[in-house]
Amino acid sequence: MDSELHQLYDLTGLSSNMEDYMEVISLLSVENRVVRVKDIAKKLNIKMPSVTSALNRLRDLELIEYEKYVFVELTEEGKKISGQVYNKHKQLSHFFHDVLQLNPVTADQEACKVEHTLTPEACIQLHKFMQFMKKADDDKEPWYAELRAVLVQK
Repeated sequence: MDSELHQLYDLTGLSSNMEDYMEVISLLSVENRVVRVKDIAKKLNIKMPSVTSALNRLRDLELIEYEKYVFVELTEEGKKISGQVYNKHKQLSHFFHDVLQLNPVTADQEACKVEHTLTPEACIQLHKFMQFMKKADDDKEPWYAELRAVLVQK
């Protein structure tokens, strides 16, 4: 199991900015038929020339297929890396929302801040913790209900 989790949360070798690009490209490819530079710029709230520069770097790393005025697509390696980034984000977002009881928007924002700084080992342990907490919730463990009650108090 740990080897599967290591693959799921392995280091990408990319900067946090490049990881953000990979994650956004992946999410946009699910939302839209095609991914365009202007869509990425809008989602990340940055200027199109900055996006173009980053896309050229990602293309040089063979993580995307991109040519000027053409749509952006992830390569197989790009899909793997964007999946790793998204898995970290999703796991953290669930932790902040489901365990710490933050509202979904705040949980997502906090996940964005933290996802690039965690080691693979920390992500694996968080994954195991979240599985444990889900089982406790499914089993209606009294301590889990008590924990949730404490965390929702203002």
